[in-house]
Amino acid sequence: MSLVSPVATELLKKQFVASVQPDLHSTSDALTLATDEAYWNTIRKHYPITRQLIYMNNGTMGPSPREVTERVTKRIEYVDSTGDYGGDYEGLRKAIALVVGAASGDEIAYTHNVSEAISIVASGVEMKAGDEVILSDQEHAGNAIPWLARAKRDGIVVKFVTLAPDDATVLNRINELITARTRVIAVPHVTCTTGQVLPIKEISKLAHEKNIWVMADGAHPPGMMQLNVKDLGVDAYTSCGHKWLCGPKGIGFLYITDAFMQHVLPTWSGAEADKYWGYDGKLDFLPTASRYDFATQNFALFDGLHAAIDWMSAIGFDKIESRIQHLTSYMRTQLHEALGDRFHYLTPATSITGLTTIKLEGRDCQDFANKLMSKHKVRTRVVHESKLDANRLSLHIYSSMEDVDKFIEAAKDLLGA
Repeated sequence: MSLVSPVATELLKKQFVASVQPDLHSTSDALTLATDEAYWNTIRKHYPITRQLIYMNNGTMGPSPREVTERVTKRIEYVDSTGDYGGDYEGLRKAIALVVGAASGDEIAYTHNVSEAISIVASGVEMKAGDEVILSDQEHAGNAIPWLARAKRDGIVVKFVTLAPDDATVLNRINELITARTRVIAVPHVTCTTGQVLPIKEISKLAHEKNIWVMADGAHPPGMMQLNVKDLGVDAYTSCGHKWLCGPKGIGFLYITDAFMQHVLPTWSGAEADKYWGYDGKLDFLPTASRYDFATQNFALFDGLHAAIDWMSAIGFDKIESRIQHLTSYMRTQLHEALGDRFHYLTPATSITGLTTIKLEGRDCQDFANKLMSKHKVRTRVVHESKLDANRLSLHIYSSMEDVDKFIEAAKDLLGA
């Protein structure tokens, strides 16, 4: 693949840094900055999400700051004006590796989304009829369906562990499901249903003691909480750019260790995935995670994700995590004071991320969400998975204390508090 000229790439980087650095510079520590509304209001100005809407559904789709959209647009214009469609693929791999704590970009493969990353593992890992995979009972369809499809095709057995609010019970229940035929444990790092943070590090330790692979659905943590996949001990970690990283829509990634890579055969493939192929019938895949991405790609999305990572890094992932936790804690406190026994939390109190799920007493969750939107212009997400029939609220760095207060008043109005 051809490369964009170094001069053009360097110019784009300089334009980006110049556009955001005055707003992002802060010498405050993360905890102090978390409560600095003036600073976060400045950050908010970079996000074009309409001010006529209180957006509390970042867990589904994260709006990009203008700098990211501009980088995507510039790359599209560059490609269309020059026909030069390649780019710095390895530079982005390194940037992603730094975000997730991978050893190097060699452990990063590009995908279009989380589901595709999961499918690479689910379809390619060595398993035969009767072998088992353990999922949770609160999966997004993107993790459940690839494994169920493998079961339909090859006769593997899919088991579902029933989650509990405490880590010890979760670990015990997983352990009880493990048999001599268990090959993979594939569960979310943070559940899409309630925002519960699962004990992935402990799950990995348990699994590896029994020679079982571990894959984490990491759709939510990158950009929401600091992450180190090496410390977690997972063999594979899947994520995307379009949620908490606030990157372009249509690009994701797979982290996979070298050891696990040897047991996950690419099932879809093509040009650029190979070290060698020939008319002699031989094929050698690349020795890195690059073996899983192939053929012509939309480098505008790659450049946009790199811009999103640059943006987040300029603010500081520790500061982003502290701000999200501050907003979430404030919202949970205010909700409890305002609504009392009209609802209860499904999210464990120890899981303070950007996601909070509430269960209303005697009120239809879909009706509540519809009226929040139609009457008060508050966008949330209904959780139908696992028959929870609840409402999920998610806050990010473009959210404000004022947004939270307006949501509380809207909820009080609809619930008659």
